Amino acid sequence: MAFQEKTISLPSALDREWVEKTFGPLEGFNGGDLILDFSQTMRIDSAALCAIRILDKMYKDRGRKLVLRNIAASFLSTLGAAPEPAPAVSKEDFSFHGPLIRAGDRLIAAKETIVHALSVLVEMIYWGTLGILKKQDFRRGILGEQMFQLGYKALGIVALLSFLIGMVLALQAAIQLKTFGAGVFLGPLIGITMVREMGPLLTAIILAGRTGSATTAEIGTMGVGEELDALKTMGINPIQFVVVPKFWAISLTMPVLSICGTVAGIIGGWCIGIFYLDLSSSLYWGQLWQYLFFRDVVAGFIKSVIFSWLIIWIGAFYGFRVRGGAEGVGRETTASVVACIFIIIIADALFSFVI
Repeated sequence: MAFQEKTISLPSALDREWVEKTFGPLEGFNGGDLILDFSQTMRIDSAALCAIRILDKMYKDRGRKLVLRNIAASFLSTLGAAPEPAPAVSKEDFSFHGPLIRAGDRLIAAKETIVHALSVLVEMIYWGTLGILKKQDFRRGILGEQMFQLGYKALGIVALLSFLIGMVLALQAAIQLKTFGAGVFLGPLIGITMVREMGPLLTAIILAGRTGSATTAEIGTMGVGEELDALKTMGINPIQFVVVPKFWAISLTMPVLSICGTVAGIIGGWCIGIFYLDLSSSLYWGQLWQYLFFRDVVAGFIKSVIFSWLIIWIGAFYGFRVRGGAEGVGRETTASVVACIFIIIIADALFSFVI
C-alpha cells in the first residue's frame, strides 16, 4: 500500500505559537512524505527550528522523508547549524555500570552533605563565640525569650517522663535485687544510671523531638517564605540572627533540664524503693550519696552540653536544606528528628568509652 505525501504551506512567521498549534498534528501524520512549503515564510525562531529538526528525525526513523520546499538559503544554513536532538538513553546502556554510577552519585552527595553540615557547625560556633563581639544582629531580649521557649516550656514533659522512666527502671531492678536480698543498692543503681546516662540522654531525646524539629521547621519556613534571602539582602547573617540565640539558650537551659530530669528519675526510683522494697528514705538516700561521686555529675553535665549543641546544629542544618515548599518543610523536619536522635545515641555510646 503506497502512502500519499502531504504538502503544508507555512505562514510568514514560524514561532513558538505555531509550534504549539501545529507540531502535534505533524507528529501524528501517518501518511507518506511530508512537504513543508516555505515560500511565504519570513521569520523562524529557535522553537520552530528545533521542532523542524525533531520532525526530520522522527520521519527518518519511520522510513519517510521531510521535504523543505522553497526555503531561503539563510534559513537553511541556520537550520543546518542547529544542534541535533539528544538521543534517548535507555536503561540497558547503563546495565553494567549502573551500580558503580549509583555508588559514585551517593558518595558525591554524602560528601556535599558533610561539607554543608560542617560549614553550618563552623559558622554556628564562630558567630556564637568570637563573631558575637563583632555584630549583634538579633533582637533585644531574644535570649530570654528563647530560654523560655526551649527550656522552661520543656520542663514539665522532661520531669514527667524522667520520673516515669525512673520508676520503670527501679521496678525492673527491684524485682531482681529483692530476689537476692540486695534491695539496699537500689538507690546507687538508679542514681548513677540517671546521673551518668539516662538523665542527659532522655532530656536530649525529648528536646530532639521538641526543639530540634521546631528549629528545622522555623528555619525551613523562613527559607520557603524568602525571609532568609531578605536577611542576606539587608546584610544580616541568618545563622547569627536565627541560630545563635537558640544555641546559647539551649546551652544554658539543657544542663538545668538534665538536672531536673535526673532528680525526677531518682525520685521515681525512691517511690519504688519505699512502696515496693519497704526501704527507709534515709537508707535509700544514704546509699545513693555514698556511691555517687563528683565525676559522675561532671560526666552528665558534659553530655548534656554536647547534646544541646548537636540538637541545634542538626536542626539548623536540616532547616537550611529545605526546598520545595510545605512538603519540603515536613520532609526535612522528619529527617531532622530521626538524624538527631540517631547521632545523640551514637555520641552517648562514644562518651561511655571516654568519660
